[in-house]
Amino acid sequence: MGWRWLTRMKTALIILGLLGIITLLATVIPQEPNVAATVTDWRSGAAGPGVAFSQAIDAFGLYDAYGSPLFLALLLLLFLSLTACLVPRIRAFVRLVRHGRPPLSRNLPDQPHHVELVTDRPADEVRADVADLLRRDRWRLRAPTDDGLGHDQVAAEKGIVSREGGSLLFHLSFYVLLVGIVAGQLLQFVGQVGIIEGQAFSDTPAAYWNVQPGRWFDFEDHRGFRMELDEFHVDWVRSLEFAGQPSLFEADVTVTTDDGEVRRDTVAGNVPMVVEDFKIHLLDWGYAPVMQVHVDGELVWEGTQAAEGSSQGFFRTAIKVPSADPDIGFQVGMYPYAPDNDQGVPNFTGAPWPDAPVAVVAMYEGDLALTSAQNVNVLDIDRMDLVTTGFVRLGETLELPDGVEVSFPELRTWAGFQVSYRPTVPLLLGGSALLLLGLVTALYAYRRRLWVEVVAAPARPDGDHEPAGTLVTVAGRTFQRSDAFAGEFDDLVARIQQRADAVPRAPAPDRATPTHASSGATPQPATVDTKAPR
Repeated sequence: MGWRWLTRMKTALIILGLLGIITLLATVIPQEPNVAATVTDWRSGAAGPGVAFSQAIDAFGLYDAYGSPLFLALLLLLFLSLTACLVPRIRAFVRLVRHGRPPLSRNLPDQPHHVELVTDRPADEVRADVADLLRRDRWRLRAPTDDGLGHDQVAAEKGIVSREGGSLLFHLSFYVLLVGIVAGQLLQFVGQVGIIEGQAFSDTPAAYWNVQPGRWFDFEDHRGFRMELDEFHVDWVRSLEFAGQPSLFEADVTVTTDDGEVRRDTVAGNVPMVVEDFKIHLLDWGYAPVMQVHVDGELVWEGTQAAEGSSQGFFRTAIKVPSADPDIGFQVGMYPYAPDNDQGVPNFTGAPWPDAPVAVVAMYEGDLALTSAQNVNVLDIDRMDLVTTGFVRLGETLELPDGVEVSFPELRTWAGFQVSYRPTVPLLLGGSALLLLGLVTALYAYRRRLWVEVVAAPARPDGDHEPAGTLVTVAGRTFQRSDAFAGEFDDLVARIQQRADAVPRAPAPDRATPTHASSGATPQPATVDTKAPR
């Protein structure tokens, strides 16, 4: 009973839905492999919905959803269910292709499509010509020599292999996609890093700002290349209508591989660079102001870091000087375009082009609290006091109290890159192609059957005799897309009539010749199918 339930396609859909629910929960619940500190806060109750709810999350293993026993068990059941569903279908399809043959029909006049023709040619020749015509059109034929029945009838069918094959491909594609998704999550690597002009980074876990490695991606899988940002190019449309719309966004980089090979290339928004199967995309950018701090004429701090952008049009960073006594810290907001107004005060426009940059500086004194983890661009002012504020333009120096001077000698830019390794992308593309091919084939292919019976022309039931010749009866039916088959049947009848030198049979006085029966209720035709003798 349990195995029968597992082998149903409905079961596979239910399991797939449960996996989807777990995946959805993993997007709102912090995952321990990525943000362990946040998970610790949720468990302790310092953050999140509370300790009790956190314990329930832990019970289902949802802090590591993709590694939880529940997720892995469902994944295994899904593979088993899909395999159990597909293997019998594949075997049945193979049998259909190798041994399937169209059935004979006992009652051709009862078929939805029925036409009678007469010709002077011998029946054997007409039958051979009809079989050759259908074979050239890729109809599957039942040869009259297969058994002793229906030696006067040519039975043919079309569309069953393509329709069943398309349906099978469609379901197989889900299997391929599932394998690709699971393997991709295990083997992939995604990391983000920002590089300031003139600086470089090496492909090591510690060098990335943020990393999302797959469970099976190890430290040894890193390629160890070094990438230097030679120059970053960015410009904007400066009209009022499209202000701030980028017109240029690319980075010139130099990559040195682990074996010493040097490559120089340009990475643009939609033009990634590939280094040893790692794909490098240009995603972000910002400014990196170079700042200097002097105390009583002595240089105590000099450097630059990637400033964070804001929705107000300025770029935020911080300077922390623990060597001063007491500690000195600065909040810095850099506006790229802030020309002076009539009073000589900067007009903060929020425009991104660096034609009139100015840095707004807020000086603090106290305890920098560097013993705790901090964002380099954020100053912790809980134990510091504000001394003063001011602004300094590019190339100038701002004098502050207590002999402190802040200089703004240079403005650089930084570029943000995403480095990714996804070895299963070809498998996913192949699965998507199979899905589309199977779907289109299953939707547009349709099963139809055709029978052509060729016999000596019989006498009329009313006693009238037709001229000696051969009676050709063409009948057909379709299981889908009846409108499309009606046109195809007309075309086949016309071609058979031309090939056999035939003419339509004259109707009897008391009956009309049936052609193209209506799509209403029709009697079910009797068909017979016999096995070929072994």
